[in-house]
Amino acid sequence: MAFKIALLTIGTGALLVGLAPTMPLLVAAFVLYGLGVGAVDAGMNMQGVRTQVAAGRSIMASFHGMWSVGGIIGALYAAGVAHVDVPFGLSLGLVAVVTWIVALFAAPHFIAAQEHDAGLSAKGLDLPWRPVLVFGLVVLLFYSADTGILTWSSVYLEDALDASTTVAPLAYGAYQAGALISRFGGDLLVRRIGAVRVVVIGTVTGIVGLALVVSAAAPVMAIVGFFVVGVGLAILAPLAFAGLAGAVPAASLDVAIARMNIANYVGAILGGGLIGAAASADHLRWAFVIPLVLVPVVLLCARSFRAADDLAGDISRPTVLGG
Repeated sequence: MAFKIALLTIGTGALLVGLAPTMPLLVAAFVLYGLGVGAVDAGMNMQGVRTQVAAGRSIMASFHGMWSVGGIIGALYAAGVAHVDVPFGLSLGLVAVVTWIVALFAAPHFIAAQEHDAGLSAKGLDLPWRPVLVFGLVVLLFYSADTGILTWSSVYLEDALDASTTVAPLAYGAYQAGALISRFGGDLLVRRIGAVRVVVIGTVTGIVGLALVVSAAAPVMAIVGFFVVGVGLAILAPLAFAGLAGAVPAASLDVAIARMNIANYVGAILGGGLIGAAASADHLRWAFVIPLVLVPVVLLCARSFRAADDLAGDISRPTVLGG
């Protein structure tokens, strides 16, 4: 029920953003939208790990792949309505209606957690903090790199490598293309060689990609580097959530994911802020040294990802359907 309400809140927030007549109401609409996004962000990962348990095999990466597809569809939709000059309020109204319809249609198929009267409070729960902190660190490191690339990759190509305004956006496009390959192919790789090896291979691949970005002498080399980063690092977030779910008691799962999901936003602020600070100091070429230095820390956490393999094989967890 809470997940359905969060989805409905996102639609309502989007609608109000499009209709807000004053700045204070616009800010309030964005706050409402942000509350919905935060709840859905955690809720989607809760649903993903429950579905993986029900399936009995690794599928979490593919869920995050669909997340990326949604972002691409949203970008294409925004470009399309802008091209045909659809009013801003109407375009967001259409987004709201589609979100409401999807939420109401999907709600009966959501998988409920074990009953816990305290909701998302940890009171009375056996919630070990070590896996929350370990996998939270991985999520933080990933999103620090991810947000840095989202925010600064095009600027890097344009300002540091003299790319044209038409070529510069290809950096982030290449990164997202790599992320799609990583996530839609990652589950198969996890089933074959295990989550620990996939995390190690992905992290090393991401480091190589970042090294290419930092040392790039021309835009094409940087674009290839960003693609390699996406192929390597995008698998980390879904496997971190799967690993957490395999490392904590089933009754503590929702609370653990909600706690760890905070690392997503901390990493986003950290990545965008640190790289932005380096960029503003006229060191844009070296700004991506920051994720290059931070990402190898993931290797220290790699062995903990055995829990992701345990989750996929754990068919004893509850899979009660609910709304």
